[in-house]
Order: sequence, then C-alpha cells, then structure tokens
Amino acid sequence: MTALLSARQLRLDYGTRPVLRGVSLSLHRGELVALIGPNGAGKSTLLKVLAGLLTPRSGTVYRRAGLQAAYLAQAEELPLDWSAREVVSLGRLPYVGFWRALSAVDQAALQSAMTRTSTWSLAERKLNALSGGERQRVTLARALAQDPEVLLLDEPTTHLDVRHQAELLSALRTERERGISTLAVMHDLTLAGHADRCLLLRDGQIMADGTPEAVLSADLLSDTYETALEVVQAADGRRAVIVPSARPPFGRGGR
Repeated sequence: MTALLSARQLRLDYGTRPVLRGVSLSLHRGELVALIGPNGAGKSTLLKVLAGLLTPRSGTVYRRAGLQAAYLAQAEELPLDWSAREVVSLGRLPYVGFWRALSAVDQAALQSAMTRTSTWSLAERKLNALSGGERQRVTLARALAQDPEVLLLDEPTTHLDVRHQAELLSALRTERERGISTLAVMHDLTLAGHADRCLLLRDGQIMADGTPEAVLSADLLSDTYETALEVVQAADGRRAVIVPSARPPFGRGGR
C-alpha cells in the first residue's frame, strides 16, 4: 500500500544536541497512529518536520502529490474574543486567503467540520467562554475545515478530563472511517492502546512500530520510560498501562 506521508532517515540537531537520529516511518490512508515516548524523545520535533515547519539536517519527507495535511501544536494562542465559528473559519485560509469572503463551499466545509466535532452548537460563543475540552474540539474542527487527508496532532488530549479525552478519541475514529489518517503525540499510554498502530520514540530513534499489542509490552515500556510499568488487558482486549505502587522505579541498565 502506498503511503500518504513517509519519512526516511530523518536527522535533526538543536545546536550540538542530536534530536532525531535516523527516523523512518510511514502513514497510510485511514490509520490512527499514536506517537509515544518519554519527554525529550523528539516527538514534537518529529511532528514539526513532518508538517514542514522544521527542516531536517538530512533525510527526506515524502508526501503524496497534492496531499493536504493539517497540524495542531501543543498549545496555540488563539484570539479569545473570537467566536468558535470565526476560529474554525481560519481553516479555510489556504483556499480563500485573508481578504476574500467564504464561499458557499467554504461555509459547507466549516459547518461539516463543526458538526463532526460536536461544536456547531458552540458556533456563536466566544472562545473565552468555552471549557478546555470545548476549545480542543474547536481547534480540531479548524483543522478538519482544511479538508485534510492527514492530521498531525501534538498532544491533543493534554489537560482534558476522561470524558473529553473519550470524545476526542471518538472524533478521531470517525475521521478514520472517512479515510483521514492521524498521527498524534500521546502521553497517556492507555489511550494510545486505542490506536491502530503505536510508534515508540526514545532518544530520537524509533524503538518499536507496530500494533498496540506488540508495542505496549511491560518490558519494552519499562525500559523506555525508565520506570517499572505493568500492562493489563481489559475485557475488550485493549491494553491499560499502570504504575505499580509496590515496585520502585529504576533506570536503564538495572531494576
């Protein structure tokens, strides 16, 4: 199967510190992929390279011709006195520019994005009147208003409670059914278990790439995160990652 987006041997340094060390990956149509790994592993940097916001020292990013990809950063400064509709309309800028009014096609794309993220009822509300979960859904709607084939999301569930995490994950699954591919940085390893694939990054290198069942193993995660972790299987077959209170943390090279 031809990849929509792929990378080969990406290398990037911040000053003298290597951040990406020969990263290769591919993203296919309709995949929901979780990018996991400890702080400082290079996850956000990798996402920015794939989005075209950073240029690697070496290596190549391949995009299928005409591919539209939407990137959402960890934290974005949005105009809090704007309505949700106005924020989502920013997603149409690649098509209309700054000075043209939205056409009927643009309006339809905007409404579709807000409907799919359950934000249409929030359309006229100011951003500063929305909860964190509502704002997160609005920013996702803005990305979807671009009509992307690929979503690149940096920690989309950060600061969300369990309910809003579940809602966001449900929205991403719906987009997967529409053929949209998502690569999302996730810190919650249990949430990552709901993805189709997990990419485990450590020290700027891909340590594992496979199904959640293959990647979310206690030994591999404990070594990567340098702390004792356990993995339990839920009734539906999904995996949950827990920190056992009775076992002390350990560093690489010993327990």
